[in-house]
Amino acid sequence: MARRKKASNKTSLWILLAIIAVLTVMAGMFYASISGDKETVEIKPGDGAKREVVSLMDESIEAQRILDSILLQKGNWQLIEKGRGVKNIEVEGSNAVVKVNSRTLAIGIPVSTSLEGAGNWVQGKATKQGLAVITGEPSTYKGWESYKLELGVAAKAGGKSKKFTTDTIYFFYNTNLNDEDKDVINIPTAPKEEKQYTGKLAVIVDDCGYDIKSVRRLTDVGLPFSYAILPYKDFSSDVLEVIKSTGNVPMLHLPMEPSNRSAMSEGSRTILTDMKEKEIRKLTQKAIESLPGIVGVNNHQGSKATSDKRVMETVLREVKKQGLFFVDSKTIATSVARDMAREMGVKTARNDVFLDNSKDVEDIRNQVYKAIEMAEKNGSAIAICHARHATVKMWEKYADEFRKSGVKFVHVTEVLY
Repeated sequence: MARRKKASNKTSLWILLAIIAVLTVMAGMFYASISGDKETVEIKPGDGAKREVVSLMDESIEAQRILDSILLQKGNWQLIEKGRGVKNIEVEGSNAVVKVNSRTLAIGIPVSTSLEGAGNWVQGKATKQGLAVITGEPSTYKGWESYKLELGVAAKAGGKSKKFTTDTIYFFYNTNLNDEDKDVINIPTAPKEEKQYTGKLAVIVDDCGYDIKSVRRLTDVGLPFSYAILPYKDFSSDVLEVIKSTGNVPMLHLPMEPSNRSAMSEGSRTILTDMKEKEIRKLTQKAIESLPGIVGVNNHQGSKATSDKRVMETVLREVKKQGLFFVDSKTIATSVARDMAREMGVKTARNDVFLDNSKDVEDIRNQVYKAIEMAEKNGSAIAICHARHATVKMWEKYADEFRKSGVKFVHVTEVLY
C-alpha cells in the first residue's frame, strides 16, 4: 500500500508540472499576441546580420474591423475600398521592420457635410475605441477636394513606441447623396475672401412656381440667374413674367420619373419610363406650351427617366423641335441626357453641384464657394439651387461677398455647348 501511495504522489507531481508548463506556454502566447509577434531574419543573404521583424497583422486587422463598425453607422455614406495588402514599415534608427495589413478607403459623403467634419467624426469615434490617429489634413482624391485621415495602431518596435498606419481614408463629396448628417459638426470650408476668382458660374434656380415672393426676392439680388419653372403650378405663369421682365433666363422644369416612383411630386404630369413614345412626346409638348417664352429645359427629379435612352431620345426630339436647350440636372450618375443631347445636336450642359441639400444658410454658402472653385478649375461650372427660404436668405446675405470674389455670374446660356 505504501508503494502505491508513493507512486500515486509521483504521478500527481508530474501532472502538476505538465499543467504548469502548459500555462507557461499559454502565457507566452498571450504576451506575444498583445506585444506583436517577433522573429529575426537576415538582412542580406550571407552577411550574418539579423533584423527584428514585428508582426502587427492581427492588431491591424482588428483595427480595420473596428473602423468598419464605425463607418457602417453611416447609412448615407458611400464606402469604396481602393486596395489592401501587407506592408513592411522600416523603424527609423533601428534594425526593426513592422508588418501591418494596410488598406486605402474612399468615402463619399453628402455635400451638406463638411469634409473635415466627417473626418473629425470618424477620428473621435476611433480614438474612443483605442485606434491611433496618425494624420488628418485637407487633400485631393482623383482631382477632387477631399480630407485625408490616417488611422492605425500603436506598438513598440526597435526599442521605440510608434504609430503605424493601417487605414488611409479619403473623404470626398458625392452629389448623389442627400441625407444630412445630424451628428457631424460641420466645419466652415469657405476660402478666404481675399482670394480672387476668374471662372464663370451659372446658377439655375429650380422648383419655381409654388409662390412668387421667393422669385421676386431672388431677382432683386441682382445676379444673373436662370430659373426652372414647374408647369401647372398656381404661380407658374406669374413667375414666368417676373423672370422675363427682369432679363433673366426662363426654363421649363420638366417632371420626370425618379428611381423611386413613390417619391414623384408631380403625379400624372410626370414622364414615366413605361409610357409609349406618343404619350411622352405629348406630355413634353404640353409642358413646353404651358410656359410660352421659355428658352430651355432641365429635368425635375428624373433619376430613372434620364437613365433611359428611349425616353430621353423622345424628350430631346421634342426639345430640339421647339428650338430649346436641355440641361441635365444630373440627379444620378447613370444619366444619359447630356451625352444624348450632344449626339442629337441639342445645345446642352450638365449640373456640377447642388447648393442647398442643407437648410442651413452657412452650409449653402460653403457650397457656393465649392461651385466657385469648380468654375475656377474648369473655366466654368453650373450649380443648382431651389426657390426656398434658406436659399433666398443666403443669396440676400452673401451676394455682395460673392461679387467681390471675382467670379463671373452668368446665365446658363453662356456655358452651353
